[in-house]
Formats: sequence, structure tokens, C-alpha cells
Amino acid sequence: MVEEPYLLSFTGANLSLSKSLSLARAFKKYGSWEAVEERLLPENILQMRTNSAAVRVHQEIVPRLQTLTVKQMDLLIEGSYLEQKHMLWLAVCNRYQYIRDFAVEVIREKYLRMDFQVTELDYTSFFNRKADWHEELEEITESTQNKIRQVLFRMLKEAEILSEDNVIIETILNRQEKLAMMEDAPISFKIFPLILPGENGAEQNG
Repeated sequence: MVEEPYLLSFTGANLSLSKSLSLARAFKKYGSWEAVEERLLPENILQMRTNSAAVRVHQEIVPRLQTLTVKQMDLLIEGSYLEQKHMLWLAVCNRYQYIRDFAVEVIREKYLRMDFQVTELDYTSFFNRKADWHEELEEITESTQNKIRQVLFRMLKEAEILSEDNVIIETILNRQEKLAMMEDAPISFKIFPLILPGENGAEQNG
């Protein structure tokens, strides 16, 4: 059985906190993504030097933001720096199953085993395992494979899931974040290295 193909376009933009916030705030101001698109270039919403770059980033980031609920968007716009990163990580994992699978099957599983160092072998094993079920992974070039890995690890660090040395950082979610993410539970929580109620006899952190 071949699974649904992975969407791998995330190499076009990292976590992109500042640009994501610009688009999210424009959406709140103008009321629709269509209105944001109309004003993207005339108002230079993304403050980019070329129109082509702005269009490319807009096309990559908006579908991520569209996966967030109203509560999650509000927290992204109004929240603290860390809350904003967490909401963007949620958006990224919602949009790209490849990233979500890595977060749940590698990062979180290692965290639950108290194995906090993420290695090159961990990623290679994950990629090879997924390639058995996803033909699109077998067809990409080695340079694209490297780009996917580099961008994924950069996002993990930007979201403060991994340290600069690829060590897992435990996520502490506050009450506002838990409430905002409850609609998507339990997967919304499983993309973070934390313990859910009933796991290892521990209560969820926070």
C-alpha cells in the first residue's frame, strides 16, 4: 500500500516567524486571505526586495496559517515570543505530514525514552523507513534530500524543539496554549516533546 504523497515544499521557507506574523496581522486587519493577497505587493506586506520573492514566500506561508483555528491565530498574533513559535510549529506540522511524522515518531519518541540527542542516524533511519512507503522520497535527488534535512532541523531549532547541538528541549505549554490547541488534540500535543496524561504515570507538563 502506498500512502498519500508527502508535501515537501517547506524548503521554500523556514519557520519564518516575522513574515508569518506580518501575514497573520494583515489577515486580521483585512479580514480575508484574498484581501491580503491583493495588498501583498502594493503595500509590500512582507517587506521584501523583489515581487517574485514576496509571492513565493506568501504562497508557502499562507497555507500553513490557514490550518490554524481562530484561537490559535489569535495566540500567534498576540502571544509571547515562545507562544508564537509554538503556534507556528503547530501550523507547520499541520501543513506538512513529513515534518509531523518526524516530530511524533522521532523527536517525541526519543524524548519519552529519555534519549535526548538527535543524530544523523536517527534522521537517515526515519527517511529510509518512510521512503519504503513514499515513492516521492525515492525519486528526489541527494541535494534535495540534504536540503529537506537542513530545513527541517533549522525549523526544529527555531521552534525551540532542538538546541543548536541537536538536543531535545522539553516543551512547557501554558494554559493559553493548551486551550488553543485542545480542538486538535491529541495530535496537536504530540508534535511537542512533552508527556501527556497517562504516559509514564506522569501528568502533562505546564
